[in-house]
Amino acid sequence: MEAEHGDVWEALRPLCARVMSVPPEAVVPQARLVADLGADSLDITELEAASEELFGVSLRGTDKTGVSTVGDVADLIVRMRAHAASSPLAR
Repeated sequence: MEAEHGDVWEALRPLCARVMSVPPEAVVPQARLVADLGADSLDITELEAASEELFGVSLRGTDKTGVSTVGDVADLIVRMRAHAASSPLAR
């Protein structure tokens, strides 16, 4: 799972930087999407759509309670990918 988390992070970091128009160096795991990176609702929606395309998981309709940092987003994507892989429909 650690290797997958690293892979997700490497792809998520530039994606967040592009969507939120911030330098990649500002995108660290503890960076808060709204307070630190200035994300608004449109940025969050764009990040969800881009994540769906890039990672093959839909974040729409998922419980995002407690998701406030870039690290939280990475964790959610890893969990969603693991859940999708273990789904009987994935077999």
